[in-house]
Amino acid sequence: MISRPGRFLVTGATGLAGSHTVRALLDAGHEVRAFVRNPDKATRVFEGQGGALDTVQGDISDLASVRAALRGCDGVIHCAAVVAIDLGNTPEALIETNVVGVRNVVGTAVEQGLERIVHVSSLATLFRGDGTEISETSEPQQSKHAYGQSKTIAETYVRELQAKGHPVKIVYPGAIIAPNDPGLTESMNAVRAFIQDFVPLTSGGIQFIDARDLALTHARMLEAQPGPARYLAAGTFLRWAEVASLLEAATGKRPRTIPFPAPLLRAIGWSLDQLRRVMPIELPLTAEAATYITKWHPVPNSEALDAMGVNFRDISESLQDTVDWLRDTGRI
Repeated sequence: MISRPGRFLVTGATGLAGSHTVRALLDAGHEVRAFVRNPDKATRVFEGQGGALDTVQGDISDLASVRAALRGCDGVIHCAAVVAIDLGNTPEALIETNVVGVRNVVGTAVEQGLERIVHVSSLATLFRGDGTEISETSEPQQSKHAYGQSKTIAETYVRELQAKGHPVKIVYPGAIIAPNDPGLTESMNAVRAFIQDFVPLTSGGIQFIDARDLALTHARMLEAQPGPARYLAAGTFLRWAEVASLLEAATGKRPRTIPFPAPLLRAIGWSLDQLRRVMPIELPLTAEAATYITKWHPVPNSEALDAMGVNFRDISESLQDTVDWLRDTGRI
């Protein structure tokens, strides 16, 4: 483990995973440099936050700003990524931003000789949809969808760095939820839709991880001995009927449930993707999401995380805290 406080750059610092990671590192006594596109948003997100925190404005697609932000740091955790496609963000743009961002952040960190580098990937990168067990040694899979494609291309690049012996660690989280989400991520919007609209009763399920637990995982990875490694931070797998039951316990009201044949749900997701090209669609269902929804199977958490002092909280607590925050902030 690291023997002294370090100075770590966090990209995507005003996102759900990134903001909680910033707090976890500060709570552990480290210095944090938050790499953000909007300093005003960062001021709001971290208002009242104690610890050694400074903010640097930049963009992961801008190599010069990334290089400048990394100077003087002991390590970096790359949380930033574009997830959704909307009117202002084409599939091609999403792929380019995510892939270029990884090359700029992780690649430059390697070039500058940093020994503590963490790349936040996704379980979606390893997803096959055929029931094959997923582990840290699973190969990245090709995807038909933009987000999956971008993560797989980036994953391949990072693994090439690992194969050369560079000290890059990779973490694979499930669907991230938690209170205090600065911008309502796709997963948080999905929870809101499950409460306000319906929970689909179909095949598969969903794997939730609390952003606070993921943030601790990130901190422990940065503090661990340098060297290439991979960790599954999958969280807890729930069948869709279990999702409905836990949300009923958290809200005090049974959510609407609708039985959906898996092929129909995937067809609806595809149709909504086409509509998003010409008009805004609030329902957080895409062809990619529908595939995950209907074909997901349980993924274990890496046993090595236990030895690192990472203990995942009960999913009922995570959902309760998430629902309470959504209600208290007027989002449901």
